[in-house]
Amino acid sequence: MFQSAGRRFSFPSWISGALLPGAIILAAAGIAGGALSIAPAEAAGVQLAPHRAVYSMKLGSLRSGSSTVDARGAMYVEWSEACDGWTVTQRVKLALTTAQGDDIETDSNYSSWEAKDGRSYRFTVRNMRDGRLSEELRGEANLAANAGTGEALFTTPVGTRFALPKAAVFPTEHTVQLIEAALGGANHLSRVIFDGASLDGPLEVNAVIGGPIKSPTKVAADIGAELTGGQSWRVRLAFFPLNSQSPEPDYEVGVRLFENGVADNFLLDYGDFSVSANLEKIEALPRPRC
Repeated sequence: MFQSAGRRFSFPSWISGALLPGAIILAAAGIAGGALSIAPAEAAGVQLAPHRAVYSMKLGSLRSGSSTVDARGAMYVEWSEACDGWTVTQRVKLALTTAQGDDIETDSNYSSWEAKDGRSYRFTVRNMRDGRLSEELRGEANLAANAGTGEALFTTPVGTRFALPKAAVFPTEHTVQLIEAALGGANHLSRVIFDGASLDGPLEVNAVIGGPIKSPTKVAADIGAELTGGQSWRVRLAFFPLNSQSPEPDYEVGVRLFENGVADNFLLDYGDFSVSANLEKIEALPRPRC
């Protein structure tokens, strides 16, 4: 994680479609607890698709005075299902070139487990910069039943904790709610999300949902057309620090989101530059026998 024009540069965990994203990243997203409970996704008719995906990343656009002039890399996402929860693993390898001609190599690894009732969450983050460890985060979070308040506790760094407000959600549950909103014809959704991807704590995420995309996705067979053939929407998400008074978000993410939780492209907007991520390969993962 580093700064660009005063903005936090990191990849949300749900970027997989979870995302991350989580890391995405992103990944996504990702864009949820209690053993053997019925997942909100199943109860509402949203059927998330466990999958493994690879995305290519490159510079999207530059604005005048940007401190970054080039970006290229790849994102690897695995979104797997167990009987009691969802596990998201995301790796983002990105090389950036600054306006001064310096190259910065980043390697971000994120993994999480989210219970299917949406009340329990565990996360691990390991960020490298130019081959050296720059940040490591670990911890867990819990929410009370019936959309109550909760708490996130980091074990690395020891003792860091955040109160989670009432009706906060974790990344996979947020993805489910986005899809529910889109299927219901809503064009906006605002939620407070905790993903553990940084020490900033929970974030307020405002989503603008476009109308259904009517044209089918045209992809090569080896990309996985069976996972990207359903209904989809363009979604724009703006990420704000909790209780922020600024009208400008820390960053924004544009994504094409399918009804099964898969995303085939992203645009991560950091104000003075953006990075695009496009699906190169995807494969379905098996569902558990519960």
